[in-house]
Amino acid sequence: MRTHCFDGTHRTRPPEQTWQAVKPLLPRYGITRVADVTGLDDLGIPVTMAARPLARTLSVAQGKGTTLDAARVSGALEAIEVWHAERAIPDASVPQAPACALHLPYAVTDLEQHPGSLLTHRVLLDWIPARPVADGAETLVPEHAVRLGRTVHNDWRLHLPSASTNGLGSGNTRAEAIVHGLCEVIERDVLSALTAPGHAEIVDPATVTVPYCAALLERLTERGCWLELRHVPNRFAVPVVCCHLWREDQSAAVVAGSGAHPDPDIAMSRAITEAAQTRLTLINGSREDNQPFTYRPGPHRPPEHSTAHLTPWPAVTGRYPSAAGTDTQMALHLAAAVASSSGNVPLVVDLTWGPYERAEFAVVKVCAPGLRHTARHTVPRPKEAS
Repeated sequence: MRTHCFDGTHRTRPPEQTWQAVKPLLPRYGITRVADVTGLDDLGIPVTMAARPLARTLSVAQGKGTTLDAARVSGALEAIEVWHAERAIPDASVPQAPACALHLPYAVTDLEQHPGSLLTHRVLLDWIPARPVADGAETLVPEHAVRLGRTVHNDWRLHLPSASTNGLGSGNTRAEAIVHGLCEVIERDVLSALTAPGHAEIVDPATVTVPYCAALLERLTERGCWLELRHVPNRFAVPVVCCHLWREDQSAAVVAGSGAHPDPDIAMSRAITEAAQTRLTLINGSREDNQPFTYRPGPHRPPEHSTAHLTPWPAVTGRYPSAAGTDTQMALHLAAAVASSSGNVPLVVDLTWGPYERAEFAVVKVCAPGLRHTARHTVPRPKEAS
């Protein structure tokens, strides 16, 4: 289906229509409320909180957007994604087999895993079906590369490889969900290598003119925020943007957000709104993994601005072709970028299959062997060379 730009997002239908379709389904996925928490901060950037008390992982999902409906959809679908990764895993096609006994198109050790993992091609694993983004033969991925939360077994087994929400995506259509998942695995790969100051370009906020991004930046400036925008060139040739944000009322923390999307303006919008979401997550204390240091008194002064040359935003956006087209075309474009960079075709596990299929949305897990990923999602701010 053809996608359209709705103030910070590319979708096949407007966020308000998606929200009306999803809202009646929330109890089915254990979501007791999708709360508008925007007013807990005074930045005015819409942020929501979706509560799922019986979750097998984090019980609260966050949502953000340039509009309240977009933020509601973001929070609700994030919670729905995780529900599916906990409870809607396809049945094992091949139980208890080592990778070396299967004809896999990738090395199992190239899948996402924590440092020090004991995973080898001889470890016994349960395998579930997956397919390439483009047409191709069905293959297998380990169940525990997809499943979130622990499950009880009668036999002892290593829970390997360890899954995360990286690559978990949802959308109005299956292709839209795949785009979401592919953008995330690209973003995490790029951020995992963001260490050197010269690795990213500092964007001049004054040159950002696309209305929905300019409005967000103006709002932050009016409220006395220090901010820094970075565009991160990468091997995928996909726009990745980071936003670091600080204000005196949270003086111990520089919060951050990031975004990746074929449309650079949408990547920037995602980065800015995610930074605002991170601020609100600290304010409302709704996450179990908030870091204690962020609540300690700190110096009441902003970080030093980078001394690097400021890059005009039009100089960045001009490098990328138009992202217009269908959701399928966008998914194929991103999949080709991942395959050419990693040497592995990204694989998709459909989590809205059979009894879980819905007309209102689709959920998938994208597995991208060979891509980098840090266990704890952070957006590092490179230190200036001394």
